[in-house]
Amino acid sequence: MSGREPDSAASARGRWTDRIERFVEPTLTGLPNWRVVTWFPAIVALGGIILIVLQISGTSSGAYWATFGVGDDPQAVLGGPRMIRSDEWLVHQGWVVSQYRQGFPAVNGTFPGGMDATVAQELPAWEWSSLFRPHVWGYLFFGPGVGLAWQWWVPAFAAVTATYLFVVTLLPKRPLTAAFVACAFFFTPMFQWWYGPSTLWPAAWAMLAMAGTTWMLRTDRLAARIAWAAVIGWLGVTVAISLYVPFLLPAFLVFLAYFIGSVVQAATGAQGFRGTVRRILPLIIAGVAAVGTFIVWLLTRLDTITALFSTVYPGQRSESTGQLLAQDPYLTGIGGAVWGQSFHTSGGPTLLGPNASESATALLLAVFLLPALVVFIVRSWRRERRLPWLLVSVAGLTVLLVAYLLIPGWDAIASLLFLDRVPAGRLRMAFAVLAPVVFALIAREVDAAAQTESGSRRASVWIAVATVGATAVFHAVLLWSILTHNPELLDDSELWPVALVGLLATLALLFTRRTIVISAALLLVTSLAIGGAVNPLYRGAFDLESTRIGTEVIETDAEDPGTWVGVGSYAVMGVMMQSGVSAYSGVQMSPSEEMWDAIDPDGSSEEVWNRLAHVRWTFGEGEPELSNASADTILGTFDACSTFAQDHVDYVLANEPRLSDDCLELVVDLSQGHSRMQIYRVTTE
Repeated sequence: MSGREPDSAASARGRWTDRIERFVEPTLTGLPNWRVVTWFPAIVALGGIILIVLQISGTSSGAYWATFGVGDDPQAVLGGPRMIRSDEWLVHQGWVVSQYRQGFPAVNGTFPGGMDATVAQELPAWEWSSLFRPHVWGYLFFGPGVGLAWQWWVPAFAAVTATYLFVVTLLPKRPLTAAFVACAFFFTPMFQWWYGPSTLWPAAWAMLAMAGTTWMLRTDRLAARIAWAAVIGWLGVTVAISLYVPFLLPAFLVFLAYFIGSVVQAATGAQGFRGTVRRILPLIIAGVAAVGTFIVWLLTRLDTITALFSTVYPGQRSESTGQLLAQDPYLTGIGGAVWGQSFHTSGGPTLLGPNASESATALLLAVFLLPALVVFIVRSWRRERRLPWLLVSVAGLTVLLVAYLLIPGWDAIASLLFLDRVPAGRLRMAFAVLAPVVFALIAREVDAAAQTESGSRRASVWIAVATVGATAVFHAVLLWSILTHNPELLDDSELWPVALVGLLATLALLFTRRTIVISAALLLVTSLAIGGAVNPLYRGAFDLESTRIGTEVIETDAEDPGTWVGVGSYAVMGVMMQSGVSAYSGVQMSPSEEMWDAIDPDGSSEEVWNRLAHVRWTFGEGEPELSNASADTILGTFDACSTFAQDHVDYVLANEPRLSDDCLELVVDLSQGHSRMQIYRVTTE
């Protein structure tokens, strides 16, 4: 009896192994089968649908609760708002609600003269270009509550699913590994602290385009190649019209390196040049169509885009090569991801950077694994006398990026690649996108080596030891810098040992075939320790219309429409934006000629107001005096008796003491939570 139990257990394990093998068995082309392709995206989609229906997102709009609420915020599900993410909860949400109140126009009427709502802010509008912005469809069809959750999770679904498809395309028998890597990719601090469509879509598109390139080079089915090309081309327009080059270009460069390496490898192999071109032709056609669509979009709003790039800030910024050490002398900013948990609690500058968002980075897997890529390239050359062009191109891009950051003096070449348009801090996006690429390529090489002689497997052990050792030394140097210059940083990052050990274990276990899945799981643990608690879970959005002052502004303007000025804090500016009334307060992408002709008729302060900036006001005397509290803030003084106010302003919303009662008639004085605001009517002298 006892002798049969082991046999029975072994038989059961054998049956389970056979079932798993059948489940993951690739197709004859070496691509993953439909079960492997669909199971994980289906789970992610189901989770996203539930969150969207429940109107739960990661918005930090609960930041308004500190001003207008008392006690616990009833809409907060888990965690708290991140004040540093004001571009999301103050700027973007302010304009979204303004769009909603105005009926989603193509030109938002808040600023006198209007603002093109189809450029730069990813706003919902009933306009043809919204066909290429799937993240805004929820606003257009279901309103702000569902729309916010839709915008939050649709790009996330795309990023996670595209990364899964890419990894599982290279590793068709490893769906669990691909799922772990995809989730780890999503929780990269760079994405979490800069969370938004213009951040996630370029990364998602790059992953999808790389997966599609591999599928198109392998599959014989024309319909499948056309389908891949159509989706990649459509999302290519989505990415292009975001216009944010510092995130767009790094992701595109990763795709370009992968595309070139894959195509050259296929063209120099059995497929030959003609066969390779025939397979990739649908993608080329889709690319041409996407570029054509983007050009049409560009030409139909050329004035807005010209104005945006003609601003003093941000204008057309240019970066020189080799600037990283000047900005980040200890390399703790770009390389200090394992201490990223400190961003959650530390509000001020640290050795990692000036604030949480600017300090956020990615795990530099591509850099740590670069020597391993070189070893596999050399090994392939020795074995087959041909270069593995895909590995060569990815390794070459990694070297190029590191050289751009560290080596000065080749600005002309960098400019040809448009690298000079990407600040050193934003180039971290390239390393975020490269991480799953390099992980999957190394895992594929390890799987292949496991099928050959044991000497190759023993060599992989030595590669692992060298990789872990070099990575440990690198982080030891960073730790020494932190202990020397900013030891308090460690107090705010209690999980950094977990993240560091997780990273080292990820690298160590990646080079053994049986532990690759554990390596991927540890990569996810590491990412969660750093980026898992960045954004809260929040039900709906904090709607300022629901506040007493927001309701009063809307009702006052409805009874007797006029133009407003908001005097005081960010909360006043937020009310002005969300109420949808005509106002001289808000966040401008580029200056409205009509608006600034009224404020600064002789144009003497153009250097101050010709910028992307918050437009805020404080009480003063005489005509408006303009200054820049920061590069992205325009602060004006407001006197109700000035010519500007008498000719152009009807109402004032304020939460700071007025200097005099002249030319101001109190309409209402309201208190709510920790706020007190007044509405005034501008009267004649």
